[in-house]
Amino acid sequence: MKTNYNGTRDVSNELLPLIKPNGRVVNVSSMVSPSALAKCSPELQERFRSDSITEDKLTKLMEKFVEDAKNGVHQERGWPNTAYGVSKIGVTVLSRIQARQLKETRKGEGIILNACCPGWVRTDMAGPNATKSPDEGAVTPVYLALLPTGADSPYGELVSEKKVVPW
Repeated sequence: MKTNYNGTRDVSNELLPLIKPNGRVVNVSSMVSPSALAKCSPELQERFRSDSITEDKLTKLMEKFVEDAKNGVHQERGWPNTAYGVSKIGVTVLSRIQARQLKETRKGEGIILNACCPGWVRTDMAGPNATKSPDEGAVTPVYLALLPTGADSPYGELVSEKKVVPW
């Protein structure tokens, strides 16, 4: 949670104000996020899918998961049994929030922000059996980073294999 959600949030809050017009922001999430979301209670799913959730409310939800997990009550309170998955739900929802805020506060500047899943990439974390090389894993993030000036989509989405993933 500290690395995936808090780290992404903290770095974004420092760097987003520095993004120039027509800039591109790509947060690295995971396809684990929609599968973890599907394992959340209907109430949590509704909160995570809300178009009006704020960063503060999301952060409180992430903190609640950590507290519930520490107390061994997370599953009975509607959370999935995956800290990684919940942290990536946080990154995906944070990206949706940030994109919405950019549209409101920097309207007309052409900044595009998305989250993406690079896939299962052979890294120290995934190990040697992962199906993608680092170059293959870079395809979707680079695609999003290089969206042409004037593009308006994808925007505020989770993208995998260069396709929008329904949230």
